[in-house]
Amino acid sequence: MGADVLGDLAAHLVRSALAGSVNTSPRNTIENCTKLVQGHRDYTFGLPDWREVTLDEVVDAVRAVFGGDPMNSEDPDGPGWIDPDAALRGIAQHRRRLLGAADAGGLRMLFATGHPTGLLAHYQALARTLQSCGSRLLAPLDDQWIDWDSRGRRLGIRFLDGVACVFDGASLRHTHRSVYMEAMLDAVGADAVDIVVGDHGMAGTAIAAGLPTLSIADVNDPALPLAQVRGRTDGVLPIDDNLATSLFVPVTAAMLDWR
Repeated sequence: MGADVLGDLAAHLVRSALAGSVNTSPRNTIENCTKLVQGHRDYTFGLPDWREVTLDEVVDAVRAVFGGDPMNSEDPDGPGWIDPDAALRGIAQHRRRLLGAADAGGLRMLFATGHPTGLLAHYQALARTLQSCGSRLLAPLDDQWIDWDSRGRRLGIRFLDGVACVFDGASLRHTHRSVYMEAMLDAVGADAVDIVVGDHGMAGTAIAAGLPTLSIADVNDPALPLAQVRGRTDGVLPIDDNLATSLFVPVTAAMLDWR
């Protein structure tokens, strides 16, 4: 990407609050870091690091990947911070890896999101492009029931335009949990997947399985930056994960500007 493109993208990230000053409060980030250390299954993302980590280590990982310092915020209920340069580096890393997959051709890719309201359209655009370059889009357990929610409703996996989402029969659902990717990898075999692209527990579980993974993490998703700091992955993109999908279009375009 040229300097002008990077400059325009950086300005868009800040203007849209995808990076820079973001909606997630420092207090919420610290609360989620605490839940990770406590082993809460909605915050471990299928990764084992919580068993041997302190709160200070988790916060240090958030600082390292996102650039902000939630522990020292003057307004714990105000905006959080994602370094725009860190977001740009993450976007560039995703671009390089996607270009490599396109050039290789024939790679078996698994796209999955726990945040369909913010990221589904982005992943669908990536999936369509990689498929057109010869990649094989995997769809294990499509339309299969996997879990139950707290109200006793069945939850399953449904692929939409090549991207796995959690659904309840009528609606797509937001989830942090790892059980869905665990089930998909059990069904297809982890050795049958070349690259995973996703977020939340979909990404964390793939990273824990040792799979090359491109992931998106908001500043209050500490399991993924902790995994990156510990050397489990190099593909975490720090960025707000639940704004209007139209705001993500320039990010998608930047990742695919080699088409």
